[in-house]
Amino acid sequence: MATYNRPDDLSEAIESVLEQTYEPIEVVVISNSTDHTSTLFDEGGRFDDPRVHYHEFPGRMGVPEARNVGYDLASGEILVTIDDDAVLTSDDATENVIRLFESHPDVGVLAFQCRDYRTDEVNLHETPDPPRFDMTPTEPYRATNFVGVGNAIRREVFELVGDYPEDFVYGFEEMDLSFRVHESGYDILFTPEVAVWHKKSPEARRTDLETQERLVGNRIKLAIRNLPMRYVVVSTLLWSVYGLLLTRRPSSVVNIFRRLYDERETTLEARNVVSPRTIRRIKSRKTMLYFWWYGPHPGRLFGRDGTPERVFWETSN
Repeated sequence: MATYNRPDDLSEAIESVLEQTYEPIEVVVISNSTDHTSTLFDEGGRFDDPRVHYHEFPGRMGVPEARNVGYDLASGEILVTIDDDAVLTSDDATENVIRLFESHPDVGVLAFQCRDYRTDEVNLHETPDPPRFDMTPTEPYRATNFVGVGNAIRREVFELVGDYPEDFVYGFEEMDLSFRVHESGYDILFTPEVAVWHKKSPEARRTDLETQERLVGNRIKLAIRNLPMRYVVVSTLLWSVYGLLLTRRPSSVVNIFRRLYDERETTLEARNVVSPRTIRRIKSRKTMLYFWWYGPHPGRLFGRDGTPERVFWETSN
């Protein structure tokens, strides 16, 4: 778990892990907190527990860097991530993770179902799209991506495909990793058998405008890092327009491109175009990559049960 100044949410998240029936288990917390969070882990504190390992670092990491550090410090062969404002919904979640990986040797990542903490409704904005339009996220399916709020990855797969891109700071680092998982030959399985309740706590979040700018910029970087040049051109054009519509500020588009320019060397050094086989797999599932990444398949926007509001999911996410 990566955390920043959310001691109450973090406490509930940790409790949901410590209640798991599977053993052995460890909890690795990576914190940049500036409040009293660390006292929870002091001798005699609420989480003075040999299973809980608390690591505090100065400054503020982005989520991808914090996860990379946490994975390095963890000792398990299966790495489970949940957000610090999320809660595992059942005490057999880790047992199900083990069983699913054993049953599906070609699966490298499990994408958990995400439900609203208050209503228990499935949160579609934090669910990888099913491969068929008639499917709902209440049954398992092979997915093109996973979401950071709740997932599990085999350590051997993470070591094979490499770390999260730390320059993404906020948003879409999981999609970048998803490209590499598919490219490696492994697959991603969405599983409603393992679920989290997500609070979406506003505490310690970045400003809405900065978040929107980074989300749009990271979409463009996804294409630059992973896709053939024709996709890069289309992504850049589409998401530039999208960024303007989303923020309604020309200055935000300038900020997006300023960041992209400043990070150009790092982004280009990381460019590793995926194979046609990977693109065919993703396209065949009619989900994230259709003409660009990330964009919902047009059928999900304008089909019989389409919801055009999906285009602007960041405004409510």
